Amino acid sequence: MDSGDSDLRVSVAMCTYNGERYLEEQLVSIANQTRLPDELVICDDGSTDDTIKIANEISKQLPFFVRIYENPDNLGVTKNFEKAIKLCKGDIIFLSDQDDILMPEKIEKILNVFRNEPDIGYVFSDAQVVDEELHPLGYTMWKTVYFKNRERKLFSEGNQMDVLIKHRVVTGATMAINAKMIDSFIPIPDIFWHDEWISFYLSTTENKGKFIEEPLIRYRQHSDQVIGGKNLGFLDLIDILKNKKSKENCILLSKQQQKYTVAKEFLLFKGKLTGNIEKLLDGKITHLQKRQLFYGFSRWKRVWPIIGEVLSGRYIKYSHGYKSVIVDLFLPQILADY
Repeated sequence: MDSGDSDLRVSVAMCTYNGERYLEEQLVSIANQTRLPDELVICDDGSTDDTIKIANEISKQLPFFVRIYENPDNLGVTKNFEKAIKLCKGDIIFLSDQDDILMPEKIEKILNVFRNEPDIGYVFSDAQVVDEELHPLGYTMWKTVYFKNRERKLFSEGNQMDVLIKHRVVTGATMAINAKMIDSFIPIPDIFWHDEWISFYLSTTENKGKFIEEPLIRYRQHSDQVIGGKNLGFLDLIDILKNKKSKENCILLSKQQQKYTVAKEFLLFKGKLTGNIEKLLDGKITHLQKRQLFYGFSRWKRVWPIIGEVLSGRYIKYSHGYKSVIVDLFLPQILADY
Protein backbone atom coordinates (compact mmCIF):
# COMPACT_ATOMS: atom_id res chain seq x y z
CA MET A 1 0.00 0.00 0.00
CA ASP A 2 1.18 3.51 -0.78
CA SER A 3 1.59 5.67 2.32
CA GLY A 4 1.58 8.95 0.47
CA ASP A 5 2.44 11.11 -2.55
CA SER A 6 4.88 13.98 -2.70
CA ASP A 7 2.31 16.16 -4.45
CA LEU A 8 -0.93 15.97 -2.48
CA ARG A 9 -1.46 15.30 1.21
CA VAL A 10 -4.68 13.49 2.12
CA SER A 11 -6.79 13.98 5.24
CA VAL A 12 -9.88 12.03 6.27
CA ALA A 13 -12.41 13.98 8.35
CA MET A 14 -14.57 11.55 10.32
CA CYS A 15 -17.42 12.47 12.64
CA THR A 16 -18.58 10.02 15.28
CA TYR A 17 -21.46 9.74 17.70
CA ASN A 18 -22.31 6.49 19.50
CA GLY A 19 -20.73 4.53 16.67
CA GLU A 20 -19.27 1.59 18.59
CA ARG A 21 -21.14 -0.99 16.52
CA TYR A 22 -19.59 -0.22 13.13
CA LEU A 23 -16.57 2.02 13.76
CA GLU A 24 -13.90 -0.69 13.73
CA GLU A 25 -14.98 -1.96 10.29
CA GLN A 26 -14.84 1.54 8.87
CA LEU A 27 -11.39 2.23 10.31
CA VAL A 28 -10.12 -1.07 8.91
CA SER A 29 -11.49 -0.14 5.46
CA ILE A 30 -9.51 3.12 5.60
CA ALA A 31 -6.38 1.20 6.60
CA ASN A 32 -6.93 -1.12 3.59
CA GLN A 33 -6.82 1.69 1.03
CA THR A 34 -4.43 1.29 -1.90
CA ARG A 35 -3.45 4.89 -1.20
CA LEU A 36 -3.38 5.53 2.54
CA PRO A 37 -4.33 8.92 3.96
CA ASP A 38 -1.66 11.04 5.63
CA GLU A 39 -3.92 11.71 8.60
CA LEU A 40 -7.31 10.85 10.06
CA VAL A 41 -9.13 13.48 12.10
CA ILE A 42 -11.94 12.15 14.29
CA CYS A 43 -14.37 14.57 15.93
CA ASP A 44 -16.66 12.88 18.44
CA ASP A 45 -19.89 14.66 19.29
CA GLY A 46 -20.40 13.43 22.85
CA SER A 47 -20.66 9.65 22.49
CA THR A 48 -21.92 7.82 25.57
CA ASP A 49 -20.88 4.34 24.37
CA ASP A 50 -17.40 2.92 23.66
CA THR A 51 -16.77 4.91 20.48
CA ILE A 52 -13.81 6.85 21.90
CA LYS A 53 -12.32 3.74 23.49
CA ILE A 54 -12.50 1.85 20.18
CA ALA A 55 -11.07 4.80 18.24
CA ASN A 56 -8.14 5.15 20.65
CA GLU A 57 -7.36 1.43 20.64
CA ILE A 58 -7.50 0.97 16.87
CA SER A 59 -5.68 4.23 16.11
CA LYS A 60 -2.54 2.78 17.72
CA GLN A 61 -2.52 0.07 15.03
CA LEU A 62 -3.21 2.28 12.02
CA PRO A 63 -0.38 3.06 9.57
CA PHE A 64 -1.12 6.80 9.50
CA PHE A 65 -1.40 9.68 11.97
CA VAL A 66 -4.71 9.92 13.90
CA ARG A 67 -6.00 12.89 15.90
CA ILE A 68 -9.10 12.44 18.06
CA TYR A 69 -11.13 15.33 19.42
CA GLU A 70 -14.00 15.11 21.89
CA ASN A 71 -16.51 17.96 21.71
CA PRO A 72 -17.38 19.37 25.13
CA ASP A 73 -20.87 20.16 23.82
CA ASN A 74 -22.93 18.42 21.16
CA LEU A 75 -22.55 20.36 17.89
CA GLY A 76 -24.82 18.31 15.62
CA VAL A 77 -23.83 16.71 12.33
CA THR A 78 -23.24 19.85 10.24
CA LYS A 79 -21.16 21.81 12.73
CA ASN A 80 -19.23 18.72 13.78
CA PHE A 81 -18.18 18.13 10.17
CA GLU A 82 -17.32 21.81 9.84
CA LYS A 83 -15.03 21.47 12.85
CA ALA A 84 -13.41 18.28 11.52
CA ILE A 85 -12.81 19.85 8.10
CA LYS A 86 -11.17 22.92 9.64
CA LEU A 87 -8.86 20.73 11.75
CA CYS A 88 -7.54 18.83 8.72
CA LYS A 89 -4.10 19.72 7.35
CA GLY A 90 -4.21 17.91 4.02
CA ASP A 91 -4.57 19.30 0.51
CA ILE A 92 -7.53 17.00 -0.19
CA ILE A 93 -10.05 16.23 2.56
CA PHE A 94 -12.18 13.09 2.39
CA LEU A 95 -15.38 13.11 4.44
CA SER A 96 -16.21 9.93 6.32
CA ASP A 97 -19.15 8.66 8.32
CA GLN A 98 -18.57 6.18 11.12
CA ASP A 99 -20.60 3.30 9.75
CA ASP A 100 -19.79 2.84 6.06
CA ILE A 101 -17.11 0.81 4.28
CA LEU A 102 -14.67 2.29 1.76
CA MET A 103 -13.87 0.37 -1.40
CA PRO A 104 -10.09 -0.28 -1.45
CA GLU A 105 -9.34 2.14 -4.30
CA LYS A 106 -11.59 5.01 -3.20
CA ILE A 107 -8.86 7.44 -2.13
CA GLU A 108 -6.61 6.58 -5.07
CA LYS A 109 -9.32 7.01 -7.71
CA ILE A 110 -10.65 10.29 -6.32
CA LEU A 111 -7.14 11.65 -5.80
CA ASN A 112 -6.36 10.99 -9.46
CA VAL A 113 -9.24 13.29 -10.44
CA PHE A 114 -7.84 16.13 -8.32
CA ARG A 115 -4.35 15.46 -9.66
CA ASN A 116 -5.60 15.84 -13.24
CA GLU A 117 -7.80 18.87 -12.46
CA PRO A 118 -6.26 20.73 -9.51
CA ASP A 119 -8.76 23.61 -9.54
CA ILE A 120 -11.97 21.62 -9.08
CA GLY A 121 -13.76 22.11 -5.77
CA TYR A 122 -14.95 18.63 -4.92
CA VAL A 123 -15.31 15.07 -6.18
CA PHE A 124 -17.98 12.54 -5.28
CA SER A 125 -19.06 9.08 -6.34
CA ASP A 126 -21.98 6.72 -6.25
CA ALA A 127 -22.41 4.31 -3.31
CA GLN A 128 -23.60 0.73 -3.04
CA VAL A 129 -26.45 0.62 -0.51
CA VAL A 130 -26.15 -2.33 1.88
CA ASP A 131 -27.95 -3.56 4.99
CA GLU A 132 -26.53 -3.66 8.50
CA GLU A 133 -24.60 -6.84 7.71
CA LEU A 134 -23.20 -5.38 4.45
CA HIS A 135 -25.49 -7.40 2.17
CA PRO A 136 -26.25 -5.43 -1.03
CA LEU A 137 -29.84 -4.19 -1.24
CA GLY A 138 -29.83 -4.22 -5.04
CA TYR A 139 -29.53 -0.49 -5.74
CA THR A 140 -27.13 2.41 -5.41
CA MET A 141 -27.37 5.79 -3.72
CA TRP A 142 -27.78 7.61 -7.03
CA LYS A 143 -30.96 5.67 -7.65
CA THR A 144 -32.41 6.81 -4.31
CA VAL A 145 -31.63 10.48 -5.06
CA TYR A 146 -32.77 10.22 -8.72
CA PHE A 147 -29.39 11.24 -10.13
CA LYS A 148 -30.24 9.84 -13.54
CA ASN A 149 -28.44 9.93 -16.89
CA ARG A 150 -29.95 13.24 -17.95
CA GLU A 151 -28.93 14.94 -14.70
CA ARG A 152 -25.47 13.41 -14.80
CA LYS A 153 -25.03 14.81 -18.31
CA LEU A 154 -26.14 18.28 -17.14
CA PHE A 155 -23.79 18.07 -14.18
CA SER A 156 -20.77 16.95 -16.20
CA GLU A 157 -21.37 19.72 -18.74
CA GLY A 158 -21.11 22.34 -15.99
CA ASN A 159 -24.83 22.98 -15.45
CA GLN A 160 -24.56 21.79 -11.88
CA MET A 161 -26.94 24.27 -10.30
CA ASP A 162 -29.73 23.09 -12.60
CA VAL A 163 -29.39 19.76 -10.80
CA LEU A 164 -28.65 20.90 -7.24
CA ILE A 165 -31.41 23.54 -7.19
CA LYS A 166 -33.86 20.69 -7.65
CA HIS A 167 -32.54 18.22 -5.10
CA ARG A 168 -29.51 16.86 -3.30
CA VAL A 169 -27.38 14.35 -5.21
CA VAL A 170 -24.05 14.51 -3.35
CA THR A 171 -23.60 12.14 -0.41
CA GLY A 172 -20.97 13.39 2.02
CA ALA A 173 -19.55 9.94 2.73
CA THR A 174 -18.51 9.69 -0.95
CA MET A 175 -17.12 13.21 -1.10
CA ALA A 176 -13.65 14.77 -1.09
CA ILE A 177 -12.94 18.50 -0.97
CA ASN A 178 -10.14 20.68 -2.28
CA ALA A 179 -8.78 22.24 0.93
CA LYS A 180 -8.07 25.51 -0.91
CA MET A 181 -11.83 26.11 -1.01
CA ILE A 182 -12.58 25.74 2.72
CA ASP A 183 -12.52 29.43 3.61
CA SER A 184 -14.96 30.21 0.80
CA PHE A 185 -17.85 28.04 2.07
CA ILE A 186 -17.35 28.32 5.84
CA PRO A 187 -19.21 29.02 8.08
CA ILE A 188 -21.73 26.43 6.91
CA PRO A 189 -25.26 27.79 7.52
CA ASP A 190 -26.99 25.81 10.28
CA ILE A 191 -30.05 25.20 8.10
CA PHE A 192 -28.04 23.13 5.57
CA TRP A 193 -26.52 19.66 5.82
CA HIS A 194 -22.73 19.94 5.42
CA ASP A 195 -22.49 17.97 2.13
CA GLU A 196 -25.54 19.73 0.72
CA TRP A 197 -24.03 23.15 1.40
CA ILE A 198 -20.48 22.40 0.24
CA SER A 199 -21.63 20.97 -3.09
CA PHE A 200 -24.23 23.71 -3.56
CA TYR A 201 -21.85 26.59 -2.85
CA LEU A 202 -18.85 25.30 -4.79
CA SER A 203 -21.03 24.51 -7.80
CA THR A 204 -21.95 28.22 -8.01
CA THR A 205 -18.26 29.07 -8.46
CA GLU A 206 -15.64 28.31 -11.07
CA ASN A 207 -14.39 25.52 -8.75
CA LYS A 208 -17.22 23.14 -9.56
CA GLY A 209 -17.58 19.47 -8.71
CA LYS A 210 -16.82 16.28 -10.60
CA PHE A 211 -18.22 12.82 -10.13
CA ILE A 212 -16.97 9.28 -10.56
CA GLU A 213 -19.66 7.03 -12.00
CA GLU A 214 -18.80 4.11 -9.76
CA PRO A 215 -19.77 3.12 -6.19
CA LEU A 216 -16.69 3.79 -4.05
CA ILE A 217 -18.24 3.05 -0.67
CA ARG A 218 -20.71 0.60 0.83
CA TYR A 219 -23.37 2.82 2.37
CA ARG A 220 -24.85 1.04 5.34
CA GLN A 221 -28.64 1.36 5.71
CA HIS A 222 -29.75 0.97 9.33
CA SER A 223 -32.22 2.33 11.87
CA ASP A 224 -29.78 4.64 13.69
CA GLN A 225 -28.94 6.83 10.69
CA VAL A 226 -29.60 10.57 10.71
CA ILE A 227 -29.91 10.45 6.91
CA GLY A 228 -30.64 7.24 5.04
CA GLY A 229 -30.57 5.87 1.53
CA LYS A 230 -33.97 4.28 1.06
CA ASN A 231 -35.24 3.50 -2.42
CA LEU A 232 -38.78 4.90 -2.60
CA GLY A 233 -41.18 3.84 -5.33
CA PHE A 234 -44.78 4.68 -6.28
CA LEU A 235 -46.25 2.48 -3.54
CA ASP A 236 -44.10 4.30 -1.00
CA LEU A 237 -45.61 7.54 -2.30
CA ILE A 238 -49.08 6.17 -1.52
CA ASP A 239 -47.93 5.35 2.01
CA ILE A 240 -46.55 8.87 2.37
CA LEU A 241 -49.91 10.32 1.33
CA LYS A 242 -51.65 8.15 3.92
CA ASN A 243 -49.35 9.14 6.77
CA LYS A 244 -48.00 12.59 5.92
CA LYS A 245 -49.69 15.62 7.44
CA SER A 246 -50.30 18.78 5.42
CA LYS A 247 -48.94 20.90 8.26
CA GLU A 248 -45.72 18.86 8.33
CA ASN A 249 -45.29 19.23 4.57
CA CYS A 250 -45.80 22.98 4.75
CA ILE A 251 -43.20 23.25 7.49
CA LEU A 252 -40.80 21.26 5.31
CA LEU A 253 -41.49 23.53 2.31
CA SER A 254 -41.04 26.59 4.52
CA LYS A 255 -37.67 25.31 5.72
CA GLN A 256 -36.61 24.72 2.13
CA GLN A 257 -37.62 28.27 1.30
CA GLN A 258 -35.50 29.53 4.19
CA LYS A 259 -32.54 27.48 2.93
CA TYR A 260 -32.52 29.08 -0.48
CA THR A 261 -33.07 32.54 0.97
CA VAL A 262 -30.01 32.02 3.19
CA ALA A 263 -28.06 30.72 0.19
CA LYS A 264 -28.95 33.81 -1.82
CA GLU A 265 -27.84 36.11 1.00
CA PHE A 266 -24.57 34.19 1.47
CA LEU A 267 -23.75 34.28 -2.24
CA LEU A 268 -24.56 38.00 -2.37
CA PHE A 269 -22.21 38.61 0.57
CA LYS A 270 -19.46 36.56 -1.11
CA GLY A 271 -19.92 38.35 -4.43
CA LYS A 272 -20.89 35.07 -6.14
CA LEU A 273 -24.53 35.86 -6.95
CA THR A 274 -24.50 35.92 -10.74
CA GLY A 275 -27.61 36.70 -12.76
CA ASN A 276 -28.21 33.06 -13.70
CA ILE A 277 -27.81 31.81 -10.12
CA GLU A 278 -30.09 34.55 -8.79
CA LYS A 279 -32.74 33.61 -11.36
CA LEU A 280 -32.58 29.94 -10.31
CA LEU A 281 -32.79 30.80 -6.61
CA ASP A 282 -35.69 33.21 -7.12
CA GLY A 283 -37.54 30.59 -9.16
CA LYS A 284 -37.05 27.98 -6.46
CA ILE A 285 -38.18 30.33 -3.70
CA THR A 286 -41.27 31.35 -5.69
CA HIS A 287 -42.15 27.70 -6.33
CA LEU A 288 -41.85 26.79 -2.65
CA GLN A 289 -44.00 29.79 -1.66
CA LYS A 290 -46.73 28.79 -4.10
CA ARG A 291 -46.73 25.18 -2.90
CA GLN A 292 -47.28 26.33 0.66
CA LEU A 293 -50.18 28.53 -0.40
CA PHE A 294 -51.97 25.59 -2.07
CA TYR A 295 -52.64 24.02 1.32
CA GLY A 296 -54.82 26.96 2.28
CA PHE A 297 -57.37 25.85 -0.34
CA SER A 298 -59.63 22.84 -0.53
CA ARG A 299 -58.44 20.14 -2.92
CA TRP A 300 -60.87 21.26 -5.66
CA LYS A 301 -59.93 24.93 -5.38
CA ARG A 302 -56.22 24.23 -5.65
CA VAL A 303 -56.51 22.21 -8.88
CA TRP A 304 -56.21 25.15 -11.24
CA PRO A 305 -53.37 26.91 -9.34
CA ILE A 306 -51.47 23.62 -9.34
CA ILE A 307 -52.10 23.18 -13.08
CA GLY A 308 -50.71 26.68 -13.56
CA GLU A 309 -47.59 25.73 -11.64
CA VAL A 310 -47.27 22.56 -13.72
CA LEU A 311 -47.52 24.57 -16.94
CA SER A 312 -44.85 26.98 -15.68
CA GLY A 313 -42.45 24.04 -15.62
CA ARG A 314 -41.44 24.69 -12.02
CA TYR A 315 -42.57 21.30 -10.68
CA ILE A 316 -40.10 19.64 -13.04
CA LYS A 317 -37.34 22.23 -12.59
CA TYR A 318 -37.51 22.62 -8.82
CA SER A 319 -39.39 19.62 -7.33
CA HIS A 320 -39.96 15.93 -8.02
CA GLY A 321 -42.34 16.35 -10.94
CA TYR A 322 -45.54 14.31 -10.84
CA LYS A 323 -44.76 12.98 -7.35
CA SER A 324 -44.79 16.50 -5.89
CA VAL A 325 -47.95 17.31 -7.88
CA ILE A 326 -49.72 14.26 -6.41
CA VAL A 327 -48.69 15.22 -2.88
CA ASP A 328 -49.94 18.80 -3.34
CA LEU A 329 -53.21 17.65 -4.89
CA PHE A 330 -54.19 15.03 -2.35
CA LEU A 331 -52.98 16.19 1.04
CA PRO A 332 -55.88 17.86 2.91
CA GLN A 333 -56.44 21.56 3.45
CA ILE A 334 -54.89 23.28 6.44
CA LEU A 335 -57.69 24.99 8.31
CA ALA A 336 -55.57 26.91 10.82
CA ASP A 337 -52.28 28.75 10.82
CA TYR A 338 -49.24 26.68 11.61
